[in-house]
Amino acid sequence: MISKRIMMLMLFLGASLSMALAQGPERPDMARAKGKKLTVKEWKTTPDGRKKWVDHAEIYNAQGQLIEEAEYSDFGTRLAWRSEFKYNAKGQLVEERVYNERNKLDKVRTFEYDADGVCTRRMNYSANGTLNSYRQFEYTYE
Repeated sequence: MISKRIMMLMLFLGASLSMALAQGPERPDMARAKGKKLTVKEWKTTPDGRKKWVDHAEIYNAQGQLIEEAEYSDFGTRLAWRSEFKYNAKGQLVEERVYNERNKLDKVRTFEYDADGVCTRRMNYSANGTLNSYRQFEYTYE
């Protein structure tokens, strides 16, 4: 007879494999492969399957770049936050605009890159354009 521990491990591994198979190719790759804008909605569902609601949504452009992302609350009835993303001609993320639950601009993040195209700094601004902080990225190869 199979012990409870082995049974739980089998259920866990089966669920993990199912999730990996359900996700399939990476979302940016899916958009690039079709050459079309891709919208991905993540739904939450009650265990009995009677009620479902959008929990999270992402939109990718035809180049596979994430251009918008949103999170919802209260069973999908209210926006929790939303972000818009902008890229330069090299395909590098240069700006993220974050909106609050009222869909009002909350903060702006800008990104700087070195000559090799490596992100070196993220600047964090308030909605009125005041610099609040920045993150400096250091890369060390060993």
